[in-house]
Amino acid sequence: MKKIIAPTMAQAIEKVKQELGSDAVIFQTKKVTNGRFFNLFKQVNVEVLAANDTDTDLSFKDLPKNAEKRHRSLSSGLDDQIGLPFRPSNGKVDRLFSGPVYLDRLRSRLVTQGLKEQHVDDLIKTMVKKWYQSDESLSELELDQLLKDLLVKRLNPKRFQNTVVNHRFVMFLGPTGVGKTTTIAKLAGREILEGGKKVAFITTDTFRIAAISQLKTYADILNIPMEVAYTHQDFHALIGKYADYDRVFIDTAGRNFNEQAYMADMGEMVRDDPQIMLCLVLAATAKLEDLTSLVRRFKPLSAEHLIITKMDETSTYGAIVSTLLEFPEKRILYITNGQQVPDDLKVPNVNEWINFMLGDKNDE
Repeated sequence: MKKIIAPTMAQAIEKVKQELGSDAVIFQTKKVTNGRFFNLFKQVNVEVLAANDTDTDLSFKDLPKNAEKRHRSLSSGLDDQIGLPFRPSNGKVDRLFSGPVYLDRLRSRLVTQGLKEQHVDDLIKTMVKKWYQSDESLSELELDQLLKDLLVKRLNPKRFQNTVVNHRFVMFLGPTGVGKTTTIAKLAGREILEGGKKVAFITTDTFRIAAISQLKTYADILNIPMEVAYTHQDFHALIGKYADYDRVFIDTAGRNFNEQAYMADMGEMVRDDPQIMLCLVLAATAKLEDLTSLVRRFKPLSAEHLIITKMDETSTYGAIVSTLLEFPEKRILYITNGQQVPDDLKVPNVNEWINFMLGDKNDE
């Protein structure tokens, strides 16, 4: 990064070219004065902050038009800011990047939503570059759409396409109170009511009597069998017993996932059994730090599929979005948005998700 001062914009740019090369990027320009003899003889100059940034597509070949515009503005003496429709963006992004003021509002919206600061900065930096590449012509609506497009692309829409569950056995993992049992009931209800499937329940949650009772209640309503596995031997015996069913949903204890003994026990139960598909259930209401810690804790179990619950219990989605950005290999099977069984279960839609986060719930 270098500061260049010259009498005119054209001279400043020529000097930048000479000192930083033709790929240099201008981040900020402003008019400065140099007073002499008690400011009796003030000289107006142009100050340019520029850098040789090989990581950006913006180069001097894109700049003459802007430079000419700025030069005309300076010459007219109409604007102390040299007619630039931008000012330095939020310092947390990068004090050397500049962009339109509207980007500060977008940044505030993302921060309010709980998106990780690093992800916010990456998005805003990319938008600043795109804004320069557009010859500073992007409107607020176009910047809104650009932000949506960037988020959708980075989240990878393929991860949101409903994955066909081919496994006969599907186990649900996750912390206490995340909604595993209710989610199982919703999925089972759909399999039976819409698919006519032969379904059974197994639970390994023997720590809470209420958990067994809750799953038993759902099993009775759906008129399907429900079994309790108290040991690993019980569990593997039940896997064999229900091997001819279309789908067997397995509930697990919602214990503290920071307990190493619990995680080791879970790993021993399902390790090397390709019949069992593992789904990690995450609550949209959780903090980003807890979500990322949870995903890392369950990583040794190879739970590659996620179900996001409690989408209706929050108005901020940045933590979930940042979690998905942190773990791009994870696929999202379903989201749940209420307690109604089986209705409040949806196939995820990344565009809808981003619109929710940016406050455009009607713009799907």
